[in-house]
Amino acid sequence: MQEKFFTTGEFAKMCNVEKHVLFHYDDIGLFKPAIIQKNGYRYYSYYQYFTFSVILNLKKLGMSLKDIKIYLEQRNPSMFLDLLEEKSQQVAEKIKYFQDIQEMIQSMKNMTKEGIKIHNNFYLETLPQEIILRSDNMENSPNKTFANFMQEYIKFCQNLGITVQESVGGIISVENLRKSNFTNLSYLYIKLKSSLPGKTVIRKPGVYLCGYFEGTYDDLSNAYEKMLKYADENGISLGDYSFEEYLISDIAQKDQKHYITKLIIETLENDLT
Repeated sequence: MQEKFFTTGEFAKMCNVEKHVLFHYDDIGLFKPAIIQKNGYRYYSYYQYFTFSVILNLKKLGMSLKDIKIYLEQRNPSMFLDLLEEKSQQVAEKIKYFQDIQEMIQSMKNMTKEGIKIHNNFYLETLPQEIILRSDNMENSPNKTFANFMQEYIKFCQNLGITVQESVGGIISVENLRKSNFTNLSYLYIKLKSSLPGKTVIRKPGVYLCGYFEGTYDDLSNAYEKMLKYADENGISLGDYSFEEYLISDIAQKDQKHYITKLIIETLENDLT
């Protein structure tokens, strides 16, 4: 037998599969040896390696053996190009999906690392510009529950092709904080890397009054009361909104008493536009 032909065992080893895979593919008519001798010995051609590699890769992309067989039975260059274009798009989508997952992991790592630091005092922090995607205004809405707004917001993000893979923050007006309406949120929000015309707003760069709170979300009022008092005692003029970032929550902490929330209140010069 010429050197460009391989036994079943040799070909299986070259393709990094078990011999029974080749036998199965032969049985279902998907991939047959180039030569079957009268004594039953099977030999595969060197050139079949590339066809087999395509079969394995199509299978990895979720294409069924039945559909792969149909393609191979009908294949021509034009059909092959169409198949490559289709699979190229699928690969691009998978790459983006895993890039999003990687970004989510990094973001959650950063938030958790920040959350486990010991933070005892309120302080002024210079923050960079942030692009945020807000929900509809939910303040004092008599006809919708928080659950309704959350469902609508997630659907809104999905319709924009945005997969929400980390915690959704809350925005509450300083006016409500002054009135002790600590649970009357104005918006839900997530941060984005790029603007969406007509959809996103900018949280301006500048100095913000920040603080950390350890405890349940229902007890955030305690932190807000202390922050407002701190601002008044130190002559800090507050802007319109406070942003709640949930650094350590259910995914990382079983006991709600140890949830960590960062509160970020804009000062007067940092109006949300």
